[in-house]
Amino acid sequence: ARCVSKSAPRHSVAAPIRQNCGDDAFFLARHPRSQVLVAGIADGVSSWSKQGVDPALFAWELMVHCEAAVLTAAASAEPAAVLTEGYEATVRDGGNLMGSSTACIASLDSRSGRLCVANLGDSGAVLVREGRTRMLETKEQQHYFNCPYQLVCVPLSMRLRMQGGDLPAQSEVYEAQVKTGDLLVLATDGFLDNVWQDQMMEVLAAMHGKPAQDIAQRLVELAYAAAHSMEPSPFGASAWQHGMRHRGGKPDDIAVLVARVIHSPA
Repeated sequence: ARCVSKSAPRHSVAAPIRQNCGDDAFFLARHPRSQVLVAGIADGVSSWSKQGVDPALFAWELMVHCEAAVLTAAASAEPAAVLTEGYEATVRDGGNLMGSSTACIASLDSRSGRLCVANLGDSGAVLVREGRTRMLETKEQQHYFNCPYQLVCVPLSMRLRMQGGDLPAQSEVYEAQVKTGDLLVLATDGFLDNVWQDQMMEVLAAMHGKPAQDIAQRLVELAYAAAHSMEPSPFGASAWQHGMRHRGGKPDDIAVLVARVIHSPA
């Protein structure tokens, strides 16, 4: 896993950053009662900063509670169940916590090879085989341009007058069977808005045999450079489709998780 805040100085992007994620957050965990590995990624919605709220707090609390749901077996290892339990626990224990976040949760059963992904909003996941074939690819969920589906948390005293937000049950669920050597990429929109799919696939093909953390680092570097470039970007293309002008990339926090499927003797 690698991430970088949009406010990070350019020279720091080459460092093995893990926690300086800006408003992005992530977790990795193993379910104690099964051979299932679970990973998640979240992106705190930055507009909360206009109200004096740190957007990162809810995103990290959501991921911490999702991780706890896995480690304590409070939920099954199904991604939608993990997201539901994590979100409900975050809201229940949040006190005065405020914010909203997208989320993408993936689980892999190491016995059956079943990969399951639950995605809410505009973060996402891609499963790539042999560096060239996309076996699974999530699609973004948006209410309208640049307004993704998101989980919301506000104090109990404010819930009646601040309605809105989406629910874990609205996440889209995807499934695939993995093979040894497959690469799974989870990323926030700071990556997806700035890197074309063909660019990502070129990196995955060229670095197919490299360590997963090196691939994640290269993808973060690629997204960071594109975000600060005036070259066409996926975000810019989408903006034009919605009648808006946007040139170049979109500076944002960037988080990328890369996992490789390996054969493990029973």
